[in-house]
Amino acid sequence: FVDNRVCVCVCVCVYFFSVLVSGCMSFIISFLRAMAFIRLGLFLLAMVPLGDACTLIAAGKDATKDGSVMVSHTDDAGEGTSDLRLINVPAQDHGKDSLRPVYSFKNAYPRVVAEDRSPLYGPKDGEAASEPLGHIPQVEHTYAYFDQDYAIMNEVGLIMGESTCAAKTVGWSTKEYSYGYNLFSIHELSKVAMERCATARCAIQLMGDLAVEHGFYANAGTSTAPDFADSAEALAVGDRTGEVWMFHVMTGARNRSAVWAAQRVPDDSVVAAPNSFIIRQMDLSDKDNFMASPNVKSFAKEMGWWNPRRDGEFDFAAAYAVSDPLPLVPLYIGRRMWRIYTMLAPNLKLNPDLGYLPIFKHRTYPFSIVPVEKLYPQDFMRIMRDHYEGTPFDMTKGLAAGPFGNPTRWIGDKSVSGAWERSISVFRASYSFVAVSRPRSPIPAILWYGHDAPHGTVYVPFFSGQTSVPESYLSSKQSVFDPTGAWWAFNFINNWCQLAFNVMQPEVTKEQRRLEDLGKQLVADIDRKVGHLPREQTVKVAEKQQLHFARQVVTAWWALAHKLIATYNNGAIIHGEVELSNKTTYPAWWLKKVGYEGWPGNTFIYPKIYQQYNPTFAPRSAILSVSNASSSPNIFSLMVLAAFGSLAAFALFHVTQRGPQARTVYEYEALS
Repeated sequence: FVDNRVCVCVCVCVYFFSVLVSGCMSFIISFLRAMAFIRLGLFLLAMVPLGDACTLIAAGKDATKDGSVMVSHTDDAGEGTSDLRLINVPAQDHGKDSLRPVYSFKNAYPRVVAEDRSPLYGPKDGEAASEPLGHIPQVEHTYAYFDQDYAIMNEVGLIMGESTCAAKTVGWSTKEYSYGYNLFSIHELSKVAMERCATARCAIQLMGDLAVEHGFYANAGTSTAPDFADSAEALAVGDRTGEVWMFHVMTGARNRSAVWAAQRVPDDSVVAAPNSFIIRQMDLSDKDNFMASPNVKSFAKEMGWWNPRRDGEFDFAAAYAVSDPLPLVPLYIGRRMWRIYTMLAPNLKLNPDLGYLPIFKHRTYPFSIVPVEKLYPQDFMRIMRDHYEGTPFDMTKGLAAGPFGNPTRWIGDKSVSGAWERSISVFRASYSFVAVSRPRSPIPAILWYGHDAPHGTVYVPFFSGQTSVPESYLSSKQSVFDPTGAWWAFNFINNWCQLAFNVMQPEVTKEQRRLEDLGKQLVADIDRKVGHLPREQTVKVAEKQQLHFARQVVTAWWALAHKLIATYNNGAIIHGEVELSNKTTYPAWWLKKVGYEGWPGNTFIYPKIYQQYNPTFAPRSAILSVSNASSSPNIFSLMVLAAFGSLAAFALFHVTQRGPQARTVYEYEALS
């Protein structure tokens, strides 16, 4: 009996000890996992503002006024130099069994040297040809398209926009890195899709298959210090059939292959992806609205990022995006998402402080919204130029905006923790655009393209099928000032306006509207002219008019620059050759904030005589009021003047009778 009781006690003790140990181990594992994500969050805190942080918006056909689909993109990676050229890649025919080179594209000039891709990418000034990372089988015919960092629009109406995202995997390119296994970046994925596809579905399937077969990379960081903030990508893809899709891609297991997913944007809706995966729950049996790689769920399970029992329904963003426990990243993404959706659908009354946190069973901003009004391309332009004006986050207000409401925020010293709001329009944008795929037009697509920051650019229409690009859109380099380059015209005015933003920007906005209205008129005129023409003639007519208009815009923008230089100079506002000009004055609220009223403080030594006498000054207005009280003299005014004259004579006689010493008292009233 005693032995049995001892045995039972021992068993109970062992059981509770095992439970305690198990609980401690679970706590330790959970703690370590949390600390890992906090470290990742801190890493992202440092990295996100420096990443290729672009804003992506797309609209379905029933959300627009004319039934087109629209995709917009701001390329905000301009903290280093970028290749500013807008390149036309021509249509080509290829021989049987030929191979297509796959290149690694750079941000800086030249992004690639490859004459086989386009004559405009041919070597210049002794540039060495780029060496391909590898090859894939070529197709017989490839479409012409407009190319920048990423492919934008092809001749049959396929359009794309990009946004860099954070993910839990990272990959590197073969040949360039000893630990790299992958062939395709988002640059080449977008370009090969433009070459071969007329529809968004074709483009997504092709890009996804190539990424899985040959591997996807972002070359983000190194193997010892991977940059998860820039390791994945989102593309919005639209076409003339009226479909627009959101596509996400990231590197797969063991830094190889890929995982991808795509969701169709509802026809009546607008979607925004400002640097994050936004696809959430996926019904993969619904082939009309979802597409994905075969490993989309299995890889998340394998890595422990999705457990159906714990997490419920599969959620792509929750499984693969990085959920930062610190506020910077959720607000860096979420504030822009809130602003875009609120500008288009204020009736939703979304919470600006929610942030975007893609975690399981957590409610955040929706995948898409229905705008309250049908949209034009100019509505997307207005959004891209936004600095939260009129909201509590207005970047043209407050001490950080300075006395003249400057929304530009440069990077702060790293010794000081903190951050700025992230507006949609930022000074470091290299270019931006609104691409429109038009199912009912003889010209399949139009690209409204603008250099530099959106708030200081002019969006110029380019037409699908064009075989040439205005020379000014090819000649700019950031390292060499060149007044013949379009980018320099827009960049110069954006920089000049920082001297007194709220004084000069209204003139910039006025000229923007004038020129963009002319661009709208140009598109309407061409649509009327080419409706009955064959396709080849249609392209020629549109191209001739476009090249002329683009030259006009750049000339007009330099003329505006010269006007701003002459008008707003040395704190003066000069209109013509006049002796006096208006002044740009500091506002009272800013003067009070910076201590203007407290000058000179204790930095002046007052003479002793100031301690004996108190100065009295007769206001000039009081003297003037006597002479200006009436236009015609009367008895009262004559009496007043006589009295003042008598007093003046008496004072003069009194002073002249004093000795020399008395004159050192000056004209001050003695203290009583």
